Amino acid sequence: MAKESYQRSREAEKLHVQKIGHTEWLRSKPFLARNGLDVDRALTEIQVFAALVENLPFGPGARILDVGAGPCWVSEWLQKLGYATISCDLAHDMLRVGQGRLRPGSSLVAGDMAALPLADASVDGVVCYGALHHVPNWPEAVAEFHRVLRPHGVLVLQEPGRGHAQQAESIAQMEQFGVLEQDLPPRTLRRACLGAGFSNAWIRPLNGTLGHGRLRIMPAYPFLRAAPRLFLKKRLSRWRCAVLEHGLNMLAPMHLVVAAKGVIWADSLRPETMVARFQRVELPVVVPPDQTFPVELELLNTGLTRWRAEAIRDGMGHVRVGVSCLHASDGTLKDLDYARIALPRDLPPGERLKLAARLPCLPAGEWILRFDMVAEGLFWFANKGSRTVSRTIIVTTDAPPV
Repeated sequence: MAKESYQRSREAEKLHVQKIGHTEWLRSKPFLARNGLDVDRALTEIQVFAALVENLPFGPGARILDVGAGPCWVSEWLQKLGYATISCDLAHDMLRVGQGRLRPGSSLVAGDMAALPLADASVDGVVCYGALHHVPNWPEAVAEFHRVLRPHGVLVLQEPGRGHAQQAESIAQMEQFGVLEQDLPPRTLRRACLGAGFSNAWIRPLNGTLGHGRLRIMPAYPFLRAAPRLFLKKRLSRWRCAVLEHGLNMLAPMHLVVAAKGVIWADSLRPETMVARFQRVELPVVVPPDQTFPVELELLNTGLTRWRAEAIRDGMGHVRVGVSCLHASDGTLKDLDYARIALPRDLPPGERLKLAARLPCLPAGEWILRFDMVAEGLFWFANKGSRTVSRTIIVTTDAPPV
């Protein structure tokens, strides 16, 4: 696109709110459209938002960039789910509308998504809902998304596919407001993500509506994914199943494109499998009463979830070693929360960690110390099938200092 056309498109986006002339529907989006209440459109918007969040592997507290935020309704809803948001839009007027929807102190940034005013590796996730197709140099924007994402970050895009720019509504938008409308098919977006340096990118079909109408033209997405495997796996070779599943996915009227910067792991605030293996637990057999004593541990994360080392929201979701104390005589519980040992860093799946700590003093007697992992405020790993390790310790006045 020529430089003059590019500048015209930028100016049209900046002045979009002024040209609309009223902003009440922007303050009520997605429930109100420009022409008033549109239930089907609202349901589609809500559905897409749910899919955007579902494809973010991070729990509440993660830092999410809402780019092309417009009136910031996506940011508002992300905040209600506990995420920290940065709302970025080219139009100051849009951000002023959005500011009234967000909690005090929220981060709003005016800027071009092809030259984001953010530091490298500064956000956990980027969401862009229906905004990239207004950007003339959109591949540069995709490269910017990659730049600002932290390692293991995720980009989630939802853009109109083929035929969008030829629709009557799009033509009217271009003629009336001067904004750019263009087609961004999911396969084109996926190629751009890989070209920008993302390690992988996927096309995710949505069970949506065609033109925001009442007709649902496809069954639910889980059925699309399962159908080839459930009904045809025995009769077709694996590659034919894969081709058929891909073809069914392409029948969906709406898609997400999800791109990963490195390996994606679930977060301990939104966990998948949480399993720990205690490869070494060493502590004295005999200790004196009223004295702390040392313990050394070696842990292996054998699950599918990254263990957070620090709490982000309401003291929840971070993982620590949890030690319970039981009576050795009958195995009854003395203290479920006898001790906690913090992790010095996040622990991704497959990684080991060595820990050294001192445990609280115990009264004289014989005790069993049971070692487990705890996702604070959520669950003990043992309740999800992870194995614990127990050690017996004798507390006596005859023991030497440790």
